[in-house]
Amino acid sequence: MKRANKAYEIHAYNVAIPEYLAALERRPDEAEALGKLADSYRMLNQLEDAAQYYAQVVRNRDADKEYVLQYAKTLKGLARYDEAKQWFLLYARDADAMTGNHYAQSCDFAAQQMNMASSYTVTNEFVNTSAAEFGPAFLGNQRVVFSSSRTDIQSPGSFDGKQGNQLFSASIGSRGYLESPIFLRSNASAQEFNEGPVTYSSDGRSVAFTRNNFVDGTRMIPEAGIETSIYLATVNQSGDWVDVKPFPHNGSDFSNGFPSFSPDGTALYFASNRSDSYGGFDIYVSYRTADSWSTPENLGAVINSPGDEITPYFDGTMLFFSSNWHQGMGGFDIFRGERGSDNRWSRIYHLGNAVNSPRDDFGFIYDPFRNVGYLASNRAGGRGNEDLYNVSRAADNIVLRVRNSVDGTPIPNAVVDFSNCGEGIYQTDPTGVYTFQAVQGLNCRLVITKEGYLTTTVDVSTSGTNQNREYDVTLSRLGEAYAGRIVNYTSRTPLENVVVTATNRSTGNTTETRTDLNGDYFLALSPYSSYILRYSAPGFREVNFTVDTRDGLDRSILGVISMLPATQVGPSTPSVPNTVPNNPTVQPKSVPQDGFSVQVAAVNQANMAQYASLNSFGEVYSTEENGKYKIRVGIFETRQEAINAMNAIRNSGYRDAFLVKEEGALLGSSAAPDSPGQPTYPIEETARGGAYKVQLAAYRNPAYFDPSPIAGLGTIEERIKGNLTVKFIGGLQSLQQAQQALAQARAAGFNTAFIVIEQNGELRKVN
Repeated sequence: MKRANKAYEIHAYNVAIPEYLAALERRPDEAEALGKLADSYRMLNQLEDAAQYYAQVVRNRDADKEYVLQYAKTLKGLARYDEAKQWFLLYARDADAMTGNHYAQSCDFAAQQMNMASSYTVTNEFVNTSAAEFGPAFLGNQRVVFSSSRTDIQSPGSFDGKQGNQLFSASIGSRGYLESPIFLRSNASAQEFNEGPVTYSSDGRSVAFTRNNFVDGTRMIPEAGIETSIYLATVNQSGDWVDVKPFPHNGSDFSNGFPSFSPDGTALYFASNRSDSYGGFDIYVSYRTADSWSTPENLGAVINSPGDEITPYFDGTMLFFSSNWHQGMGGFDIFRGERGSDNRWSRIYHLGNAVNSPRDDFGFIYDPFRNVGYLASNRAGGRGNEDLYNVSRAADNIVLRVRNSVDGTPIPNAVVDFSNCGEGIYQTDPTGVYTFQAVQGLNCRLVITKEGYLTTTVDVSTSGTNQNREYDVTLSRLGEAYAGRIVNYTSRTPLENVVVTATNRSTGNTTETRTDLNGDYFLALSPYSSYILRYSAPGFREVNFTVDTRDGLDRSILGVISMLPATQVGPSTPSVPNTVPNNPTVQPKSVPQDGFSVQVAAVNQANMAQYASLNSFGEVYSTEENGKYKIRVGIFETRQEAINAMNAIRNSGYRDAFLVKEEGALLGSSAAPDSPGQPTYPIEETARGGAYKVQLAAYRNPAYFDPSPIAGLGTIEERIKGNLTVKFIGGLQSLQQAQQALAQARAAGFNTAFIVIEQNGELRKVN
């Protein structure tokens, strides 16, 4: 027993076990021998043997109650959750209610997790051996560093594995698996044992590493006697470490370990059991100063707990770490922490039953852009002790096809810049295609460039549901892009830095640009396509409208857009109250008024909420005529006020808006047909008389129609034919007048226009 206890105290559990077994041969019921033997097996991850001896010692009423707690933890590590819960509840009754009840609840959580689906896939790495492999860390984009006690690769120091562990580097293969491990540094020697885990800065010039006392075969957990210190070094061109210095906040009576640089290198996250921890090891952060590192800050009670938290990994947004206290499946589980709006850690999430197991899971690192990560685990089914596991998530397969906007030919070697997402720069292949895997939550603006072409951007977002998503990206050569200009409605001066967004209505792909000092902008648009254009700038009302590129020959169709300052509608702001309800069945109080209004639509059903954006221009209301609702904005006291509002409304996207004269209208009415107080309105102020008309074009979406090039030629009329809206120039009293209007309409771009005559309510083409 003396020899066994001495080995036990220095955490030499493999030495203690045969001595305790020898002692038990002489005294089979010795509670101390049974309990410490079980502890030793548990520290070596031999949980079946540990459970066997814990079951014997807990029968002894005089045994330490801590053995009940360790027995319950061992059963949980064996996924025997129902049994474990009963022993945790017994511990809560007889020893520590908070701890016992907490772990009893975690058994229910673990049992539920066993049946949950996971978005992660975890696979044992081929580089593993029967020795311990742990502490994975990214070194650039192509390699992973890890620590191992393996002996199949020999070093100049004749390492035999019994002395500790050494650092290795492996390349990341095409599918994310690790390949061809080698010693990390060229000057590997006998003095470089027991190092790891490590962390590199993103530029690879700085390294922080742990000097440890880990023993191959013993669980790498605080209970097993972890003693660690952090050191910092500079990495030279050959990859060796120079100017090695201890972390300034190391201590002699506590451990610092498991360091992780933030992506920008200004912060170092690590685990420590210093005196201000919440219990055991906690996660801390220290910030780089001009010549040192700031006093470590505890991350708080959301992350840290009465148990142990180790192996932090901060990706710039989220913190991954392992804990043996938070609700988990057994041993150490991996969690993800998120910060709230106040930049404090506010929530944690368990990573599920693929990443986690009933045993110890820790050392998680993950690159969401490449969808590749790694962890260390001593779970059942491994190759021996701690193994490295490859981690990936269910991801969308994103395909970017970059083409010439004019003829659709592929553009090879186009630059795909992911800098906005914190990633690198890549190129399309010879067929103009770039493909990558993207996990759920990616929201990134890609910048696509090619010498001789206008730059464009593409917004990519993902759901992480294994979808195949394609983005057709068009680039225009300089001189072939669609040009437009944006000016201030009030001053007519150019507007700089207006955000212009074009969304292809068929594909949903979006491209974005900004206006220059002269208010000019250029867009790469595909021919024979329809786009929704959005213009936005601080201090101005947003403008939206739809444009049809037709054959792609006319590059000036974007024209000049006037944007209204946010505080006004035009030279004079309507004084009518804004009382239109979103619910068309609600009847506001109505007062008869005379004046002028702007009609924006004629629809079969008046859904006033659809026109809520027009409230800023005046009162929005509807009236019913011949089974159709007329949607109007008004009522303005003067014609000039109405004209100002009409121009503003047209610029906001309602290109066919026109004036009407109101007499005795009930302002604010949005009544349905036959409702009490239903108002009646006169027809448009300009008469639609005249037998001749010029038929301009038929539209599936009348918003494509732009009347400005033919303003003044006559009254713009429309008729519904099936699912088409046919546009006409009406009010033409003679054939000669119609012929003149036809010539001007064709000159304005309506190349297929022709003359029709109305007889007996029907239209006939005039040759």
